[in-house]
Amino acid sequence: MSTASPVANLTSSSPPFDPSNPPPAQSESEMMSPSFITRSLQNLTKLSPSMSLSSTSRDDATKIITLQILFLTGATLTSIRNSPILKSYPSPMHGLVGVIGCGLIGSAVIDALLESGFPPSSIMVASRDSQKVDKYAKQGCIRCDDSELVQTCKVVIICVAPQHLRGLGNQIRKVGRRNSVIFSTVAGVSGVKIGKLLGISRVIRTFVDLVQLPVEWGASGPPTSLVTSDALTVSAKNFVAEKNVLQYSKACIESLCEDMGLGKRDSSYEATYAIVGDGEIGGGGSPVKKKREKGEGKEEEEDHPLHELHGFLKYWKEVIAVGFFEIFAEEVYAKDLPAFNENNV
Repeated sequence: MSTASPVANLTSSSPPFDPSNPPPAQSESEMMSPSFITRSLQNLTKLSPSMSLSSTSRDDATKIITLQILFLTGATLTSIRNSPILKSYPSPMHGLVGVIGCGLIGSAVIDALLESGFPPSSIMVASRDSQKVDKYAKQGCIRCDDSELVQTCKVVIICVAPQHLRGLGNQIRKVGRRNSVIFSTVAGVSGVKIGKLLGISRVIRTFVDLVQLPVEWGASGPPTSLVTSDALTVSAKNFVAEKNVLQYSKACIESLCEDMGLGKRDSSYEATYAIVGDGEIGGGGSPVKKKREKGEGKEEEEDHPLHELHGFLKYWKEVIAVGFFEIFAEEVYAKDLPAFNENNV
């Protein structure tokens, strides 16, 4: 009785070998064999579709959050530039913005601030990652701990994991905090809950709804360049996807303006101007408005505490804010001006 050759049988009945789709291993020992690993190398080293999507979504979310932080930072600083208390500070003023946490988001935020013309000496950095802090300290940023940061900075950006919020809150309660606006990039935790954990009444949080991303972003990720018209549009639309976020942001910045010595009317004008770009809304005969019209109170004056931020604030006004204001006009406040102008948050 003749026996068919195994080689002949394999050649006649088996499909052609495809290195990108090797035959499955029959046993655990076969899976560990060098031949199976060699044949399966392409599949073993390739990300699954779900992992690839997750990685792309992470890049999308990082870009959106970073642009929202740039917008809010510029809005806050431009709103207080005419305040009496700010003008009493030495020029140039250092430690204006503080970032707590140097993970993926925190590092992206610091990098974006620096790339947008923010002077390193105006950025304070606090993180458990000493190597990341060393990196930014070498660039001129100010190394500090959480307590020093919240006592010094006018803008505090929280980029920590949710499980660290309670500990951070305990530190803030111990030392207290000076007048500032708090931004949170912590995912999955509402602004109200973050406020309770930190002992702070108002926290503005970034917001990302990946459903709203352009279809082309899903395949290729966000644009390589941080600031493009497409990226600004997507970031602004995500920001206003959360109900009443513009009113809430205005109220937070308005409160800071009052703490910095501006009257209620001027504070309302400045906060409105900074958030939606139209100082006519509720501005009336504000003295600050008149100063703007006369060209006074400009940040480029050499003796002004924000003089070194001239490049960043100019970039914010001419590029970043324009993109956000356009979407805000379409999506929110043009539809309901009275509601925007009410302090009902």
